[in-house]
Amino acid sequence: MTMSLSELVPGFAVLHSRAMAYNAGVLVRGKDAVLIDAGLFADEVDQLRSYIYAQAAAPTRIVLTHSHWDHVLGPEYFPGVPVVQQVESRNVLGGFRHEIERQVTEWERQSRVERELPFVMPEPDQTFAEELTFSDLRLMHAPGHAPEALVVWSQEDGVLWAGDMLSDIEIPFVMQSLKAYQATLERLARFDVRVLVPGHGAATKDIAEMRRRFSLDQAYLAQLEQRVARAVEQGWSAREALVVCADMEFRQAESNARPHRLNVETAFLELGGALEPGHEGWNRLQ
Repeated sequence: MTMSLSELVPGFAVLHSRAMAYNAGVLVRGKDAVLIDAGLFADEVDQLRSYIYAQAAAPTRIVLTHSHWDHVLGPEYFPGVPVVQQVESRNVLGGFRHEIERQVTEWERQSRVERELPFVMPEPDQTFAEELTFSDLRLMHAPGHAPEALVVWSQEDGVLWAGDMLSDIEIPFVMQSLKAYQATLERLARFDVRVLVPGHGAATKDIAEMRRRFSLDQAYLAQLEQRVARAVEQGWSAREALVVCADMEFRQAESNARPHRLNVETAFLELGGALEPGHEGWNRLQ
């Protein structure tokens, strides 16, 4: 797959990476440019930089939607540009810095990415708790996928940059909390979204498609909660909860089978199920 940069609305562009259907973005307002999850590869970052400079602007902030390894590579290409994250990112940095750096190094080895110096996890220059507004952007804490996850909302253009949510190729990855994920989607569903950009997958301006994604993801999480809660109430094991959830339907069942299993285990623990070795859910990968 080749990378491509497209302008969603005037001054707001998305770069669709050649790897992992990953999206990086940039918003230009006057002389200022805000980057969002600013890219995986140097040549992709060059496209974002060219888009900025073509409009006689300069990078002023880099927003990281969360701290998973594939979303923290961009800042190194823009030294001195302040990084903005949700405040929980500091706890993630304190507990998982070396593991995230290891994951980046392993991915670059597999992808044959060469670098002169080892990757170093970026640190936030500015953080916020619930909301932060600048230019015409509103950053909002949006936990569920990750404790420090945020979304970027441009009410002027109706653009919602959803981080690792509302994808057309992934189910919800409930890596932090089922309840928090549900609350986040319920809140976002009330917005007048006219352009939706997921962290991975296709951006869309199709209102029916956006509603479909919200509906599918909310229905999946509701059914996950219902089935797992029943297993917990019956005193069943995590293995039995997996059996109860085995026939649930979700998009791209083959590629999302493993995330679904991890979702079940994570929800099982969150809803009061007993911890069982080998069934720690997403926690065993973090």
